[in-house]
Amino acid sequence: MSYLELSHVRKSFAGATAVEDFNLSIAQGEFISFLGPSGCGKTTTLRMVAGFELPTAGQITLNGKDLTFLPPNKRNVGMVFQSYALFPNMTVAENIGYGLKVAGKSKTEIKPRVDEMLGLIHLEKFGTRYPGQLSGGQQQRVALARALAIRPHVLLLDEPLSALDAKIRVELRHEIRRIQQQLGITTIYVTHDQEEALSLSDRIVVMSQGKMEQVGTPAQIYNFPETEFVAQFVGQINLLPVEVVNPAQGVVKLGQQLIQAGQFGHLNGNPVRLAVRPEELNPGFKEGANNLNGKVDTITYLGAIVRIRIAIEGHPVSLDIFNERKLKIPTIGDPYQVTFPVDACWLL
Repeated sequence: MSYLELSHVRKSFAGATAVEDFNLSIAQGEFISFLGPSGCGKTTTLRMVAGFELPTAGQITLNGKDLTFLPPNKRNVGMVFQSYALFPNMTVAENIGYGLKVAGKSKTEIKPRVDEMLGLIHLEKFGTRYPGQLSGGQQQRVALARALAIRPHVLLLDEPLSALDAKIRVELRHEIRRIQQQLGITTIYVTHDQEEALSLSDRIVVMSQGKMEQVGTPAQIYNFPETEFVAQFVGQINLLPVEVVNPAQGVVKLGQQLIQAGQFGHLNGNPVRLAVRPEELNPGFKEGANNLNGKVDTITYLGAIVRIRIAIEGHPVSLDIFNERKLKIPTIGDPYQVTFPVDACWLL
């Protein structure tokens, strides 16, 4: 059953459309990520849920209540910003309890709630410190605790980890997911980082130029992208210009090499794009699979992965191999054969 619903929501600024016909139903306790490049409308959509922006058209409802034109302080949503937005002259405990104080709660109500939040974010001994005495990761934990202290119906996070270094981002996103699941709070998370969205979310909304490109689980978004934009934006992808040879048998052609791509409805001679992920390709030959020949173009070390790019019929094709100490690396310019199963590729 839908808990938070956005129906035909649109937002325009001075005649320019920032968000167009946005429709989404979110279940109670669900973790949703808005994923897309800068300027795609994800933060604007989040701000409309928060009440900081009002829709030009459409409706936003929460548990059956119309929020569309309510001010932010009447919505009972918690917001966590990229910049932390902590009060530097207040202690950690005072920052966490600020929303409760504004709401008119008594000190006897505020203190146990603040203590509970400090325990939730594992900063029990930091209540008397000031934000300037904390690391960036600790400050963001405090910002999260402050948003949760008011017991919001919905938690909104606007790129909360983008100002932190890579290792802390990974640690803190696990904390965010742990806390969200522990509390069972409905959450919307805005990010341009595909790894964050894939690792955190129950469902992902991929956005581009103010529109929803695709909505689905992380597995659906990654394994079955519905548009070329989603295929390119989420993960690495090989997109090859091929020509349909035999639609009945699912055969296409890259240069002079044939590829079995499964059944499809395109006509003979039609140019289409064949998509296949680098991790689906393997070196060598395999009977009953697709086998292509080319030459090694570049080799890139990515830690646990070695990415080898092969020039095939004038087109770059990347494959990812798990790194190990005994891995035999080819030489640039060497002939190289790659293989991949029929069900690893699809046409766009």
